[in-house]
Amino acid sequence: LPTDFPASPEANTEASAQSIAAALSPEETQALLRDVPAAYRTEINDVLLAALALTLQEWSGQPALIALEGHGREELFPNLDLSRTVGWFTALYPVRLALPPDSLRNPGLALRTVKETLRAIPNRGVGFGILRYLHPDPSVRQQLQAIDRPQVAFNYLGQFDQALAQMPGFGPAPESPGPDRSPQDARSHLLEITGAIAGGRLQMEWEFSPHIHRPKTIQRLAQAFLDHLRALIQHCQDPDASALAPSDFAEFGWDEEDLSAILEAIDDVE
Repeated sequence: LPTDFPASPEANTEASAQSIAAALSPEETQALLRDVPAAYRTEINDVLLAALALTLQEWSGQPALIALEGHGREELFPNLDLSRTVGWFTALYPVRLALPPDSLRNPGLALRTVKETLRAIPNRGVGFGILRYLHPDPSVRQQLQAIDRPQVAFNYLGQFDQALAQMPGFGPAPESPGPDRSPQDARSHLLEITGAIAGGRLQMEWEFSPHIHRPKTIQRLAQAFLDHLRALIQHCQDPDASALAPSDFAEFGWDEEDLSAILEAIDDVE
């Protein structure tokens, strides 16, 4: 990533970390949840990562390499019962989001590209850590452990409003939980971006070290992210904004060529 000052573990410590927040309005958040998924059969993560990929590729001139974090409690396999367990089974895995050149002018193309990239990852990335530490072949473990850690981490935490609505009598605790990492520890990424829907609004937090990036640099990135996100929302609200993708028919194993041929044949019949 571009940096304002030389990046080093000594400079990029937990003690130095600062955060900049950016949020959509309640109306924009509702449009994100209601209108966007209908256009391209997407999940909210697809849209947020498309906006982030556009922001990072525009800034760095390179495809975005992002460490995606998941809580690991999704329904990954049949007959997987986690009801007697507590906590997260965090999955952290690298994803390269390479957007076509026209993506900055074509939000739909960016969204479809990110959607297909994410759908191609088996079991939401849980296998990466398993292969990295538990693969029986030492050479595979060594190769995966030698991979450079992405400089950007992303984690969408979900709809807090929805979860709290199902638990009457509970609400967010007003007091700070305090630090969960040693201030002397080196931060694992240059940028950590965390998002959630709370109070009816999508809220994104950009954590960085001012020893590596100036606050105004991160403010500019956070604003660019919101601008791209709003452009994606506006695009998906267009009645003509709709497209099928191979992942919509995963059970048939079609690729882009197959799908194009089938849709052309349907058009010919019509």
